[in-house]
Amino acid sequence: MRAVDRIELENDALTTPEGDGGAPAGTEKAVESSWSEAMRLLEQAAAIAAARGCDPQSFTNAAFAAYVAKNPAFRRWIETAQLAHRLEHLRREGRVGVA
Repeated sequence: MRAVDRIELENDALTTPEGDGGAPAGTEKAVESSWSEAMRLLEQAAAIAAARGCDPQSFTNAAFAAYVAKNPAFRRWIETAQLAHRLEHLRREGRVGVA
């Protein structure tokens, strides 16, 4: 499960099958289980990288690149933010007009 999905699920209202505001209908447990599995796998990858002498910055860069590669929506968000930042920079320099 992507972290974005996890955040969305955590922010959604949890309901019971009866809809009376009692215990969650399993969504919270599914999210926690998925997140626990992701953390376990990330810890394993970190242990392998550390055992092989990988420096922390290279590991972090590789983990982030892998995350972005598997999350097209996040990649688009980053690209959009970078474009907006670049356009604002060009506008401040007077190289691009403001509409």
